[in-house]
Amino acid sequence: MPLGGNMHSPIVRFGIGLGAFICVVSAPISGYFLTRIFLEAQASSAWPSVMGTLTKAQVGEKSVGRYFADVAYSYRVGTSEFTGFRVRASHGEYDIRDGAVQEIRGLTPGQQIAVFYDPANPRSAVLQPGAGFQEYTLLFVPLIMCGMGVFGFWRLWRTRRGR
Repeated sequence: MPLGGNMHSPIVRFGIGLGAFICVVSAPISGYFLTRIFLEAQASSAWPSVMGTLTKAQVGEKSVGRYFADVAYSYRVGTSEFTGFRVRASHGEYDIRDGAVQEIRGLTPGQQIAVFYDPANPRSAVLQPGAGFQEYTLLFVPLIMCGMGVFGFWRLWRTRRGR
C-alpha cells in the first residue's frame, strides 16, 4: 500500500490535510520560541560570571520515562541574591535517564560553581553558557515540521490532480 493509504478516501485525505495544516501552522510558532532559546544560548557565551553555591544536583522525573537535570544554585549579583535552576539555556528533557545523569556529572551540592548571568536580567542564569549541539538541533524542528506539512499538501494536490 502506498504512503498515506488510500489517498482517494475522504477520511484519509482529511487526516493528511489536517496534519499538514497543523505542521505548517505550528512550524513558525515553534520556530519563534526555539529561535529565542537558541539566541539566548548564544548570548550567554558573553555573559559575565560570579561564583555561586550549588544547592541541588539530581535527576528529576517529569513523567514516566521523561528525565531532566534537577539543579538549583544560589548566586549574588551586586547586593541581590538569586536562585538559578538551569544548566543550559535549553533546559532539556531526556527519554533516557543517562542523558540527565550526564548533564549533572561533576556537580555536587555545596560546591562553589561559576554562574553565568544575563547582565540585563540577573535572574536569568546558566551553568554552561553558549549554544551546544542540542540548541543547534532545536533549530531543525520547525524546518522538519514545515517540510512535513508541505509534503502532506503536495501529496493531496498530486492525488487530486491524478484523478
